[in-house]
Amino acid sequence: MNFFNNSLKERKLLKILGSFDLNKLSSKEINYFKNKKILITGVSGIIGLNLLFFFNTIVEKKKISLKIDGTFNISLFDFVKNYFRKKKFIKFKKIDLAKNKLNNHKSYDLIFHCAGYGQPAKFLKFSSSTYKLNSIAIMNLNRNLKKNGKFIFMSTTEIYSGNNRLCNEKSVGYTTPSHPRSAYIDSKKFGESYLINNDRNFLIYRICLTYGPGAKPNDERILNLLLLRSINNKQIDIYGGMSQVRSNLFIDDAINLIIKSTSRHNREIFNVSNHQMTTIGEMVQIISQISGKKIKRHKNTLKGSPKIIKISNKKILKATNYKISTNLKEGLTKTYEWYSHLIR
Repeated sequence: MNFFNNSLKERKLLKILGSFDLNKLSSKEINYFKNKKILITGVSGIIGLNLLFFFNTIVEKKKISLKIDGTFNISLFDFVKNYFRKKKFIKFKKIDLAKNKLNNHKSYDLIFHCAGYGQPAKFLKFSSSTYKLNSIAIMNLNRNLKKNGKFIFMSTTEIYSGNNRLCNEKSVGYTTPSHPRSAYIDSKKFGESYLINNDRNFLIYRICLTYGPGAKPNDERILNLLLLRSINNKQIDIYGGMSQVRSNLFIDDAINLIIKSTSRHNREIFNVSNHQMTTIGEMVQIISQISGKKIKRHKNTLKGSPKIIKISNKKILKATNYKISTNLKEGLTKTYEWYSHLIR
């Protein structure tokens, strides 16, 4: 199905992705990226795509000079490729980093390693690639890093799985290799360990439930599924318990935290999360209000799905002097708008 044969639809989607607010960043933080050569792997994912549009925004609005290479494996929105086709500072490459290396002659000041499967259904299905993207791919990409370059790794707060306390960056998880999500959890741990022990300059971001514009129509994470059902169906079907707790972080806040800390810090691990907790029941009630659709409950749960995730984001908020500003209703409304234009 071609979602992007309507130019008006494309313009609306581009406007949503391109509406990044630079007022929450200082000139020093923005200028840090001046003349940098940057690689974003997994540029088709929500974090990679929004990083791409952030850098495009500072080029257009702040006249910052930089160069970006973006890699993707399975698919990148056609309207995104078409939009950037004439922009000389951005180049895309389709490559499976679990199987292939980048050109050894290319070197970068910053590598944002966003490639991987963030959706539980995907990393459970493609476990072999999940292992490789968080291990062999990192080792290979290090060869493309300049001597004083910085490697930025998108890890996950799922490495805390099994720990029911409030988890900060010094906390550990309590899972074994037999855990249903071991491919994801343990390969992320390996990626972190490799960078800590082998790289002079690195940042590790343990991402927790980031959502917003840029998500794909086949994203099977619970928040996105609920939004898609509210658009596509006559009712919002929900499977499993309504009391499960989540701390979803809107993508704009996530990008701000990543950009601010990347420009300021080195050799650090940060939780990128929201301190405001909500239940799936509260979440679906808001989606019901936004869409005008009723809720229908069913019994079912995804294998290995975590019941409670308590993540502390105090370290990154203090390190960046940042205040999360997007509440859940505002974020869900913006994501609903994105999906409405994307699939209709």
